[in-house]
Amino acid sequence: MNITKHALERMAERGFTPEMLVVLMEGKRVIVPTRDEKFLVIGKADGNFWTLVLAKDMYSVVSVRRSHGSEVAKWNSK
Repeated sequence: MNITKHALERMAERGFTPEMLVVLMEGKRVIVPTRDEKFLVIGKADGNFWTLVLAKDMYSVVSVRRSHGSEVAKWNSK
């Protein structure tokens, strides 16, 4: 997985660690395509829901943020 500089900055700002990334990717997760050719990976790490924004290659992490309510609902429905 390639993590862009922007994504690393967002991770640091939000307290999202590389260890949390491993937990999120190894646990239950939902992948949702977006209209702008990116993908959202929704999962749970450290007791919170997080959303990774992946580039269209599904390999490069563009950003990370806490999940919105609608994203958590998608995770719960799977």
